[in-house]
Amino acid sequence: MSMPSYGISHEGGALKRVLVHHPGRELELANSNPVEHNFDQPVDVGRFVSDHKRLMDALEEAGVEVLDVGSLLGDDPRLSREVRRCPNLVFTRDSSVVTDAGSILMRMGLPSRRRETPVIKAAHDAIGVPVGLQIGEPETFEGGGLALLEGRVAVAGLCNRTTRGALDDVRKFLFEKNLVDTFIELRVPPSDIHIDGDFAELPGKTALVHVETLEYAPSAFYTQDESWEGSFMGWLRDGGWDIMEITNRERSDMAANFLTIDHDLAIHYTGNPRVMREARKRGIDVVQIPGDELRKGNGGVHCMTCPILRV
Repeated sequence: MSMPSYGISHEGGALKRVLVHHPGRELELANSNPVEHNFDQPVDVGRFVSDHKRLMDALEEAGVEVLDVGSLLGDDPRLSREVRRCPNLVFTRDSSVVTDAGSILMRMGLPSRRRETPVIKAAHDAIGVPVGLQIGEPETFEGGGLALLEGRVAVAGLCNRTTRGALDDVRKFLFEKNLVDTFIELRVPPSDIHIDGDFAELPGKTALVHVETLEYAPSAFYTQDESWEGSFMGWLRDGGWDIMEITNRERSDMAANFLTIDHDLAIHYTGNPRVMREARKRGIDVVQIPGDELRKGNGGVHCMTCPILRV
């Protein structure tokens, strides 16, 4: 039986195909106005591009098929011009999320990123991933705010880049397509942009968590038939998750921004030695790539990768 070309049921599955965007001249646009494009500061373009290539090489060395947005669309002059107007396109996690029923195309919360959606849609068309749901105006949602977990569970954050209507649309889609049995809404501090700075699923039903953020307010739990409020941390513990807590400092250093490759392999930036030791104690080898330049764009390895197929 042949392997499907797309589909994600949870973040801990073995990664087979991933969509990235190897950046180029559009980073000069970010440097011209870092605040507008949510960069901490201007970047060294050459170093940023080189370090991103290290990520792509690490993925390929791990046996993952790496699909590059710019290469996929390079024969279309109009789309190539659009790519050069999208300095945040490198963070491919945010503009779409792939499920077993196709992609969820986002309408970005950061206004300067809204031109990314048609570019990403064209990339999905090129690799044969159908659109399952497209978030429409005036709602906003970004992929770093959504995670599919082991056990047919979706977790989404009601945060800075997410509207109530978009969360409702995503929940309805996941239930209608029978993709999940439980949908959990994390009510994090309003200043939070995405939940992938606070929570990650690692292999072996391991949850990396920043407790203070995840316990900011009661979470909302939904099934097809009922809803209730409760503690997300309590739900993890009751479900037998192995919990790895991170400190405020580690959170600031993007400790939660892991990318799982397989049951015993993940990729991350250099740094966070305690967290890396804890991962390795659990049998997870961590390939670490240089991150000092890439961090200036306010994103990690998880942010720069849109998984297309996990098995």
